[in-house]
Amino acid sequence: MILFRYLSREVFTAMAIIALVVFVIAAGSRLSRYLSDAATGALSGELIGWLLLYRLPGFLELILPISFFLAIMLAHGRLHVDNELQVLKSAGFGEGRLIRLTLIQGVFVMLLTSLIVFWLRPAAELGIQEVKANQKSMTEFDLLVPGRFQVLNSGSRVTYVQSLSEGQALENIFMTERAVIDPSEDDKIVTMVAASGEARLDPSGDRFLVLQNGRRYRSASGGKAHQVIVFEEFGQRLKRDQYDIESAEVRERSLSALLQAQDKAAWAEIQWRLSLVLMIPILVLLAVPLGRVEPRDGRFSRVAPGVLLCFLYLVLLSGARSAVTEGQFPVMPGLFSVHLGFLLLALILLNAGQKPLGWVKAVLKQ
Repeated sequence: MILFRYLSREVFTAMAIIALVVFVIAAGSRLSRYLSDAATGALSGELIGWLLLYRLPGFLELILPISFFLAIMLAHGRLHVDNELQVLKSAGFGEGRLIRLTLIQGVFVMLLTSLIVFWLRPAAELGIQEVKANQKSMTEFDLLVPGRFQVLNSGSRVTYVQSLSEGQALENIFMTERAVIDPSEDDKIVTMVAASGEARLDPSGDRFLVLQNGRRYRSASGGKAHQVIVFEEFGQRLKRDQYDIESAEVRERSLSALLQAQDKAAWAEIQWRLSLVLMIPILVLLAVPLGRVEPRDGRFSRVAPGVLLCFLYLVLLSGARSAVTEGQFPVMPGLFSVHLGFLLLALILLNAGQKPLGWVKAVLKQ
């Protein structure tokens, strides 16, 4: 028990550090994207926090297995470099027992990953859809940022507002957009400037941007002819926002709902969720032989090959998932064929330099 606690402390300490670093990088990358979209007015700044919160389970379901795999390699590598395993072997502690203790550690990671994969992530995906619905209900008026030129309406309109009061009253407005009125004619450039404006709601529920005391300029692209209209009040219907918050419907379903669906996309999602859990013991069997390093090589000598191998594992699983969803690969064996291939690779690595399946006998004996 003392030895198990010692090994667990080494592994889980390294795992926590790796998971924290990877999590900060992944969350920071996603946050920078959301902030960039919010700065351009494509995404409401009020929704960024919720979006990032609901993305956390999706990050963790991949981070936990990867960080556990790397932590085993680093922890076992340190034991080899410091010759601690040699001392333990002389006391009757063989590699078979080391594998068994590491697999027990993997059970805790499997339980935590199962909680995230089968419960937290589907719930988070529903939350993302709620945020998406809130974003879709917004109009360009809700996304305006005072004092900044913003590209809106899928890039066809540029809008500038000098100030925006708490009562949502606009001052000094500039809008220009390219509009195709007749396909046989040249594009029309429509520019409007107004001293003030406000949003109004009509009885049908549509919102209009009403501009006061301004001018409307209309000219053909590349032409000299133009039209100027001076107005006291001008109304323009505000379109709903079309910002795409990526999400997949199948990810929102619970396991029971996926089992009832019985379609290829549902089976691919079920196998993907199971794969994130099943890959953990296979990664353990891969990490143990990869952690066998010579003292002169250092504990980090096999980290790069290990990262590449883990990355290849995930890429193949993702590719098999897409192939099953699109009907290009049979549902059975589906993603399990990838697990079988890496399990065979792990057995080959474990038996390198040993008698055939000698580590299995050692695990059963100890």
